[in-house]
Amino acid sequence: MNARTVSQFTARLVATAFVALLATACEHSPAATGVVASITVERNPDTLAVLTSRQFRAIGRDANGNTVAINPTWSVVQSGGAINANGVFTAGTVVGSFANTVKAAVGSISGLGTVVVTSGLGASVVVTPNPVTLAIGATQQFTAVFKDAGGNIITNATPVWSVASGGTISSTGLFTAGTTAGTFNNTVVASIGQLAGSATVIVTPGTLASITVTPNPKLLAIGATQLFTAVGKDVNGNVVALTPAWAVMASGGTIDQTGLFTAGTLSGTFANTVRACSTTACATGAISGFATVSVGVGALANITVTPNPVDV
Repeated sequence: MNARTVSQFTARLVATAFVALLATACEHSPAATGVVASITVERNPDTLAVLTSRQFRAIGRDANGNTVAINPTWSVVQSGGAINANGVFTAGTVVGSFANTVKAAVGSISGLGTVVVTSGLGASVVVTPNPVTLAIGATQQFTAVFKDAGGNIITNATPVWSVASGGTISSTGLFTAGTTAGTFNNTVVASIGQLAGSATVIVTPGTLASITVTPNPKLLAIGATQLFTAVGKDVNGNVVALTPAWAVMASGGTIDQTGLFTAGTLSGTFANTVRACSTTACATGAISGFATVSVGVGALANITVTPNPVDV
């Protein structure tokens, strides 16, 4: 073998050794180090109450599982809330499980996280029905619904019932109207902890039981007028709406259907002569009220001298 041949053989041997060494080095070093191949979202899954917030974190890794620093773009895929550019997720007002809704992406590589939204702390108590109209002595079952700030119902709460006025209520929310008619604003109260809700009750009068006519008695001069009024009440003394029919029973004058009485020309006391009735024309069985009128001599109108004429 000449010197040139030896030199070429040596060169080939060195090249072969370098290639083998390079291959060995590649086998034992990470491939594509620094290039993100996968993204993991933490915490996953995560549970939080409505309208509360949580910081999510995204971890990037290369093809060999080595951590790679990333600055992902955050978004929400399946609703459940909103997330800002820094990965702070704020739950919405709807309770539920939102699978793979939080997304962290770098280019076409992304990772997903699941969020479970639960009801939050109590924020309101709603009492129904509201308002309600009841007759005297009637009953009404009320219910109280406990809700969080998102309007979601919280079921593990028992209200304490109370009434300011207008009736009574049981520990289960059964209200019984009292004997006093009127509008009782926010009288039914359901309390749960420091929160409370209320409802208004309107108690209507009972059926007409009596009529009172005023003024009674009344003294009038002949031909004078007086406007009478009639007030209807139930057995508990509550005023009942009434449009009375008017009549004169024992003479003494006349009356129109507005209650305006005009004294006649005959003086005297006319007991219970003005009548107000619950039915048209004061039919039989009508509930009635009465007033007495005394008609006195009117003002001096003339003087008569007798005998006239006279002879002396």
